[in-house]
Amino acid sequence: MPRVHLQAVSERLFGEKRVRRRICRDYGLDTTLAPAHAAAALVAAIGQTPGAHGSDRTAHDDRAVFRAALRALASNCRSWATFLRYEHSLAELTGDYDPLRTAADVRAGRLQVDDLAVCLPGQTSRSDARAMLLWAETIEARPGLGAELCRLEGILRDAGCDAGATVPAMAVVLGAPGREMLRRFPPPNGASTWKLAGMGPVLAAEFLRNLRWSGFKPDRHIIRLFGHWFPDVIEQMAAPALDLAKKLGTRRKDVAEFLTFSLVGAAVTPPGRSYTEVDNLVWALGAYVEKKGSESNTCYREDDAPEGVRSRRTASAT
Repeated sequence: MPRVHLQAVSERLFGEKRVRRRICRDYGLDTTLAPAHAAAALVAAIGQTPGAHGSDRTAHDDRAVFRAALRALASNCRSWATFLRYEHSLAELTGDYDPLRTAADVRAGRLQVDDLAVCLPGQTSRSDARAMLLWAETIEARPGLGAELCRLEGILRDAGCDAGATVPAMAVVLGAPGREMLRRFPPPNGASTWKLAGMGPVLAAEFLRNLRWSGFKPDRHIIRLFGHWFPDVIEQMAAPALDLAKKLGTRRKDVAEFLTFSLVGAAVTPPGRSYTEVDNLVWALGAYVEKKGSESNTCYREDDAPEGVRSRRTASAT
């Protein structure tokens, strides 16, 4: 199975001075770091590094869940570096991500959609802000969502989802649940659905990664670059993705695409590296270097083949 060539990705992100300075400015990184160390620092700065054996997931309280949700919504249709400039204001408005205080402030008229929308530049600012307020109400009414997420993970594992499929399956249940899916995977007691406010599968995957689950969030950069690098793997994963969608109880085409690219990401992750780490670095490459319409010939793929084949460059997408 081919793999993402992480050394090549790191060199392209941090080997050229102009790009390195921009990324280091956006994420507060040391500009003198060697590319491999700078890549590790970028992943750490994004704050989604998975914990060992899920130990830090089981301890997530309601405040941690609320923070993970708000940061996922903040990533919707806007530059993450842009949001980071406003995060202090968002934390201040929500009492350092306190869902109970936020819900109380909404009821008292001290906090409104427009207050949060200022912290979320872009076309989806008001809808993301409304979803944030809904999250506060939901957690107030249904505390303990973190434990329920761990229960859902266990249910999906028991249903046959392996390590690479579990988080994508969770994201689908949380982001696009249909009637059949809810029958197969019942929501927590007292709830009618698993659906997360303001989130489809992609943002639900980001939410889970904020809670330190390891998985891919196949956004436009991941889909575009994997389409250039791994067309053969995409073809291989189409059938397993459809099988997983059927197991979940859905036939939606957008869900099938989400699952396909999530499984591709898991398949091409090098041994010993987390899915989230690889996703973060490939995402950064698409956002900062290999932009749409101007992709280079650089090879970011390693194949299990003789040296002469491994060093062959992929064809340009342009």
